[in-house]
Amino acid sequence: MTLEEKIGQMIIAGFPSKEYDEHLDEIIKNKIGNIILFTRNVGSKKALAELNDKIQKSMLESTGIPAFITIDQEGGMVTRVYEGAAVLPGNMAFGAAGESKAVLEEGKIIGEELRALGVNFDIAPVLDVNNNSKNPVIGVRSYGDNPEKVAEFGVNMIKGLQSMGVIATAKHFPGHGDTAVDSHLALPLVPHTMERLEKIELYPFKKAIENNVEAIMSAHVLFPSIESEKLPGTLSYRVLTGLLRNRLGFKGLIVTDCMEMNAIAEYYGTVNAAVMAVKAGADLICVSHHLDLQLGSLNAIKEVVLMGEIPESRIDESVHRILAVKEKYNLFNRPYSDMDKVETLVGCKEHLSFAKAISEKSITAVKDERNLLPVKYKNIMIISTEAVILTGADDDIKKKASFSEAVKENLGGEAYTISLNPRMEEINCLKEKAKDKELIIIGTYNASLNKGQAELVNEIFKVNSNVIVTALRNPYDINMFNNVSTYICAYEYTKLSVDSVIKVLSGEIKAQGALPVEL
Repeated sequence: MTLEEKIGQMIIAGFPSKEYDEHLDEIIKNKIGNIILFTRNVGSKKALAELNDKIQKSMLESTGIPAFITIDQEGGMVTRVYEGAAVLPGNMAFGAAGESKAVLEEGKIIGEELRALGVNFDIAPVLDVNNNSKNPVIGVRSYGDNPEKVAEFGVNMIKGLQSMGVIATAKHFPGHGDTAVDSHLALPLVPHTMERLEKIELYPFKKAIENNVEAIMSAHVLFPSIESEKLPGTLSYRVLTGLLRNRLGFKGLIVTDCMEMNAIAEYYGTVNAAVMAVKAGADLICVSHHLDLQLGSLNAIKEVVLMGEIPESRIDESVHRILAVKEKYNLFNRPYSDMDKVETLVGCKEHLSFAKAISEKSITAVKDERNLLPVKYKNIMIISTEAVILTGADDDIKKKASFSEAVKENLGGEAYTISLNPRMEEINCLKEKAKDKELIIIGTYNASLNKGQAELVNEIFKVNSNVIVTALRNPYDINMFNNVSTYICAYEYTKLSVDSVIKVLSGEIKAQGALPVEL
């Protein structure tokens, strides 16, 4: 292989459209060897399968090597393939359902559907232990705040995915759970001692390594107890090589989180950081969006190799690992989608009913002190925000469900949609309307981070104490209004979870979930 081809194998690049476009053509012409898909690339399931086949055909013509086609198909709020596929609940919903074995089945379903569509590499599961109620980016993407439970559930997801021929990725090493900053926006820091990291943050990753996870994704987070310089995990030799490779004995693929995220781009520069990540020990450098930065990263790595700053043997190490995994997952013989399965298996009834059963089992009634469940009143008022993008990982939220409208449709009453952070004018108007209602149902969406919603709940409670709050994402919202007597957690704002909550409100099913985090 030429030096360009070898470095190209170390880059994962994204492109903007649902079709095979010029950007994609440039990526492949320049020998970049792997692709990442986002919601922006996903049309119908048939269109996605055809797109992936075109990508592989062009890759094989260009270099003779099939591509890793990667995607963040975590389930819940981070789901890229939506139309026509089985949309599974997210990690915290599985944690609440207490269904560890079901996560193995989930992995098999996601793996089987992705591989049928021509996707061979899932950037999941999240193995971060979410023990910070102010975490704006992990939250419900985590299985919970117990490291043993996170490890057990995560390992089952890994086994399920990989048994279906899809590479699994444990993320975000060494742990993004105890941060109060989103690394898409800034550079977070985890201040804990090594002793504490060993016990909590690192535990699920150790278990994933013991259970042969193929890939681990780095976190753009500072860990001063591991790395004394101001370098996030992604750019730290001590983190990636010293800790992950040497101490923990990980032999698989080290993948970076996207190098265009602000934690990297603003502080180090995407292109410069691509070189730093290779020096630190990363095998796959993810540049998700801009062609100039993708080609710039490729050329910058090539330049430092030619200058002797990075030995070519270091590039060869990564390329050997990459090619070995492509061989192991049969990509040279079976790189394409399976159209028969796309038609018959992707989004099939069995997969959808599995998703529904877990969703229903996950709904958690944290308290119901005034016995407001199931809903017995007719003169009711329902208030909620819409499902909107809250983090860089959300990408795009398909089929924006309105909780208030859906509840009204099923239980009657008046529905109101509020902004994410309502102002006092909006709050006072709704407070006035709430005075003479028999019951108020409020769907909150990370009220612990959007204080206007908490203000709304507290103000309405002053004039009407018959209030049911349903947390439609992070369960921590209750910390903002302890006086509410009935509190339900749904862990995600999707059509699936809204349908499940309505069944609990109407009395069709009982809430069976158990909190996977301490409140």
